[in-house]
Amino acid sequence: MDEAKSGAIRRLAAFAIDWLIIALWMGVLFGSVMLATDGDPQRPAGPWQAQALGFCALTLPVVLYFALLERSSWHATVGKRLVGLVVFRPSGNSLSLARSLLRNAIKFAPWEFGHTMAQQLAFSSQEAIPLWLWGPALAATIGPVWWIASLMIAGCAPYDRWADVHVARRRTR
Repeated sequence: MDEAKSGAIRRLAAFAIDWLIIALWMGVLFGSVMLATDGDPQRPAGPWQAQALGFCALTLPVVLYFALLERSSWHATVGKRLVGLVVFRPSGNSLSLARSLLRNAIKFAPWEFGHTMAQQLAFSSQEAIPLWLWGPALAATIGPVWWIASLMIAGCAPYDRWADVHVARRRTR
């Protein structure tokens, strides 16, 4: 197996592990809301309020989890650490907080576009998908496919190039 595909498989395995952590966070959120509301949470007033709530409770903590751990002394999320990967600058230095936030905001933008579409559709009274939602729908679909294809072909995701960072195997001492 060539190095790009091997690296891509490691990165996908790391993301799968991190996804389990995200799922645990979602379970904590769900359980907390259900306990706090006796199983009957109030529906947000509209799609944009629901979007803001979802962003603050889910997307922002996930982006911060990735950004803070990748710029920490670990240079990796829990998933990357378990599969032996680190994130670093081409110079070998750690990521700045700004660069780490940029990288992960770009990485999770398609996810947030998917949330936008879901919230808008949940509150929509129209039978057909509103025309403007096709943009977020395409971004939510094409983004992850592009990320994975880039990893498999070039061994590097577009958001790594745009943030000027590398992901590689951790060197052992």
